[in-house]
Amino acid sequence: DSRLCDSLAWLLKTPTLKRGAGEACTETCLQTVVKGLPSAGMWARVAQSPGMRRAGLAAWTIGAMGAGVWANERMHAERRRVLPPGYRSCCEGASPTKLHYHESPLQAPPDGSPRSTEPVSASVGSAKVANTVPPPEALAQLQKRLQELVGAPHVRRNVVQKGARLGQGEALAVVSPGSLQQAVDVLQACVDAGVAVLPQGANTGLTGGSVPRNGREVRPTVVLSMRRLNTIQPIDGGRRLLCLAGAGIYDASEVAKGLNKESHSILGSVFLNPTVAAGVAFGSGGTQIRKGPAYTERVLYAQVNKDGRVEVINSLGLVAAARKDTQSLYAKLESGDLQPSDLDSRCQLKASDTQYAHNVCKTNHAVSRFNADTRGPSPNRCEGKVLILASIHDTFPTPQKTASYWIGCKDLAAAQEVKHAACLKDARSLPRSIEYVNGDTVTAVDKGGRVMCYMVKQLGIGPTLKKLWDMKLAVETLPLPFFSTIGDQFLFYANWLMPEILPKHMMDVARHYDHHLLLSVGEYGGGELAEVKQRLARVEERLPPGSLNIVECAGEDVAAMDHFRFCAAAAFRTWCVGNGLDGISVDYALPKDERQLPVPPEGVVHRCIYGHFGCNVIHDDLAVKPGVDPHDAKMSLKLVVEGMGGRLPAEHGHGTEYVAPKATRARWESMDPLNMMNPGVGGLSTDTKYGHTT
Repeated sequence: DSRLCDSLAWLLKTPTLKRGAGEACTETCLQTVVKGLPSAGMWARVAQSPGMRRAGLAAWTIGAMGAGVWANERMHAERRRVLPPGYRSCCEGASPTKLHYHESPLQAPPDGSPRSTEPVSASVGSAKVANTVPPPEALAQLQKRLQELVGAPHVRRNVVQKGARLGQGEALAVVSPGSLQQAVDVLQACVDAGVAVLPQGANTGLTGGSVPRNGREVRPTVVLSMRRLNTIQPIDGGRRLLCLAGAGIYDASEVAKGLNKESHSILGSVFLNPTVAAGVAFGSGGTQIRKGPAYTERVLYAQVNKDGRVEVINSLGLVAAARKDTQSLYAKLESGDLQPSDLDSRCQLKASDTQYAHNVCKTNHAVSRFNADTRGPSPNRCEGKVLILASIHDTFPTPQKTASYWIGCKDLAAAQEVKHAACLKDARSLPRSIEYVNGDTVTAVDKGGRVMCYMVKQLGIGPTLKKLWDMKLAVETLPLPFFSTIGDQFLFYANWLMPEILPKHMMDVARHYDHHLLLSVGEYGGGELAEVKQRLARVEERLPPGSLNIVECAGEDVAAMDHFRFCAAAAFRTWCVGNGLDGISVDYALPKDERQLPVPPEGVVHRCIYGHFGCNVIHDDLAVKPGVDPHDAKMSLKLVVEGMGGRLPAEHGHGTEYVAPKATRARWESMDPLNMMNPGVGGLSTDTKYGHTT
C-alpha cells in the first residue's frame, strides 16, 4: 500500500504533469487518490475471495493452454522444416523427395504411409504374388531364436530407428552378432521366418536405406548390425588391411598410420566412424583423388539364393586349405590371426580401384564415379542386397612431404584452368586432393561454423567428437518444443564468441574472391611436388593479372584450411537454422570435361557449392526463400544436372530417395532373387521375389 502511494506521488510530481495542471492541482489530486485507495486488508480479502480464486484459476488455465498450443505449433513447424544433415557421408544430401531417372517409372509410396497387416499383392502383367506377414506367434518365436543365436543382451526388440537425415521405422529386432557364424545363422533364421533383413553399419547413411521403412515394407524387418565384428588385421607386410564388416574407417586409418601408410578411404564423416563394409556397399568416395572410391574384389560375403538358402562366397584370395575349414577360417578372421601361408600369393584380384587416377586425368564426357556403377563383384555398390562379412583393402604410401595451397580464383574459368592445366596432367603427379568452395560457402562457414571448427581443432577428428555429435543428435530427437534445432541454434548464436577460422591473410583472400581451390600436393619420391608447383606457376603467368591469389599454407594454416573444409556441411545447416530458412543438399557427378556449374532453381537465396573438384563431384547446398518448396527446387536442379550429362547420386547411395537405373536394379535383383535383403532400395519392389511368380 505504501509502495503504491509512493509511486503515485512520484508520477503526479513529474515536471510534465506540473506544467500541465499546476503544482497545487497535482497535490490535490494526490491527496484525493490516496484517500480513495483501498487498505491493504481490503486487497487481501478480495484476493482470497472464492470468486477471485476461480477467476485466477481460469486465467492461468487459459494462459497455459494458449502457451501449449503456441509451443505445439512451433514444434511442428520445426519438424516440418527441411534441413541438411550437417555432415557428408562421402566426405557427407536432403529432402525426402524421391529423385528418379527418366528411364524408370518406379515410385515408392511416401514415408509414413500406414503399415498394413494384410497380405499385399504386386501385379506383374496379369499375375500376382502376395506378401504374407508371419503371425505374431511366429515373430515372437523368431525373436526368441535370435536371442539363442547371439545372446539376449545383443537382441533389442521392437526398436524405432531414425536415419541420419531421411527415413524412420520400427524394426522387429536389432541383432548384433558377435561372430561371423552368428551373422550367417541370423540371416538364415530371418529368411526361414519370412522377414526382411537390413544390414547396418553405423547408420550414417543419408538417403534412408539404412533404417526400416514404415509403410514401405509390409514384412517385418530385422536390422542386422555388424558393429561388434570390428577386427582389423594388416596383411602382406602392411600393403593391405583385412577388415571385418563392423570395422570403422577411422579405426582403419589409425591402424594404417601405425604402419606409416594411409588407409583406402577418408571421408568428412570419419569422426562418426562409419564402417568399411558400408563404404564398399555404397562406393563412397572422399577427398583423396589418388585413391578413388571404396572398391575391392577381395570380399567374404553371404547372399540368399533362389531356394532361400544362405550361401557364403569367399573371394578373399586365400589358398584352398584356408578356405576348406570354414570354422577355422572364421576364428582366424575374428581374432586377426590370419597367417601369410593362408594367403594366395598368386591372387590377381584388386583391393582398390587401381585405374581411378588414370581415368580421372582423361578429360572426356564420362563422369568419374557414381553410385549406379555396375562394375565389379556383387558387394561393390550392393546397397545391402548382400551381407558383407569381411573385405581386404589396399593401403597407400604416405608422402615424404606435402604442400598445401589456398587459391583464390577470380572466376570459375580460372579455377578450371588450374585444375586441368596444373593438376590433372598425368596420374603420376596427381595431387592428393583438389577441393573447391565458393563464396557462399565461405560466408556460411564463417557465420555458422566457428564453434564446430574450434571443437575439431581442440578435440581432433575421433571418438570424442563423435560422442559430442551423438549427444547433439540425442537432444535434437527429444519430443520437446524447439529441441529439433536447439543444437544448431546454440552453435549459431555462440558463433561470434569464437575467433575467425582462417588466419587474417587467408581470410582476406577468402572474402575477396568468389571461387577457391584447396589444394594438397604430395612428394612420393618422383619429383611430383616440384612438377605441380611448376605447372601452377605457368598457369598463373598465363592468366590475366589478378586472376589468381595463391597462398601457400604452412603449420597451423594447413590445419585451419582442413578444418574449414571439414565443417562446411555442418556450418550450412547451422546457418540455415539461424536464419530461419529451409535447406537442401544434393550430391552429383558432372562430366569430367564440363567446366560450368548447373544453373540454380528459382527462389534460392544462398548456395553453398563445395566438393571434390578433381573428380567433378559436387555437393550443392541450397537455402531457399520462404514460400519456395525445397522439394521442387531439388527436382529442378536434378533435371538440370541430368541435362548436362551428370549423374546422381554420386556418393551417398540411392536408399529410398533415388530410383536407380534399370541396369542397376537388375543387378541387385540377381544378387537377391527372393528380395529378402533391404527390399525397396533404389526403387525396387518391396514384395517377395519382386512380385514375380517365378
